[in-house]
Amino acid sequence: MKILSQTQILLLSIAILLFITSSSSSLSPSSSSPSLSPSSSSPSPPSFSPSSPPLSSLSPSSPPPPSSSPLSSLSPSSPPPSSLSPSSSTYSNQTSLDYIKTSCNLTLYKTLCYNSLYPYASKVHSNPHKLAVTALNLTLSSAKSASKFVKNISHRGGLTRLEAVAVADCVEEIEDSVISLQDSIRELDSINYKDSAKFEMVMSDVETWVSAALTDDETCMDGFSRVKTAVKDLVRRHVVEVVRLTSNALALINMFASTQENFS
Repeated sequence: MKILSQTQILLLSIAILLFITSSSSSLSPSSSSPSLSPSSSSPSPPSFSPSSPPLSSLSPSSPPPPSSSPLSSLSPSSPPPSSLSPSSSTYSNQTSLDYIKTSCNLTLYKTLCYNSLYPYASKVHSNPHKLAVTALNLTLSSAKSASKFVKNISHRGGLTRLEAVAVADCVEEIEDSVISLQDSIRELDSINYKDSAKFEMVMSDVETWVSAALTDDETCMDGFSRVKTAVKDLVRRHVVEVVRLTSNALALINMFASTQENFS
């Protein structure tokens, strides 16, 4: 038998030791397949570059990162869309209503004035000329309605002599009132602001005509002073409203005249 030298024995021992070490490592639990490892289903931790914020910066006390949604740009101090100011048309209409209310305070029948004019707020636009013309048109419409009603009464039979005379006189007076109101509206529609002398003359004529219309309506009612029947109440119900609307229109016309004179 060949006797191995010490060097050969040393090399052989190292080879055996390496073989044993390699075999034992291949049989250890850590050599199992990665797909069977409990942590194999978890993704590998992300790598953070030096410019990336550390994980501690995302603590619960830190604000969340901004969202890409446009609504996230509204800070708590920013007004929500619903708190936007009203549209200009709404604001203008409210201003016109306030103007009508203030103007009606100059009339004798304030409630009737406001109730009859507020539906036309968008047309008036805080304009004293348009307010006066609108009031006159409403008065004219009411006068025509009253005239038609009284005429119908005159055509009915069964009236007493006093009733017949009073109704006939009232028809004539209201017709005169209608003509005066029509003349007033026609003059106001064609008024010239640039010529102050012409303006004053027109306004004087308009005030005279509307005052005459008011007198005609009142004269109509005076004719029923000796009538104590239901006919008087029927006529009065229609004519009184014309009287009050005419009075209010005259007050608004006077306001328009004084406003324009002050402006001039």
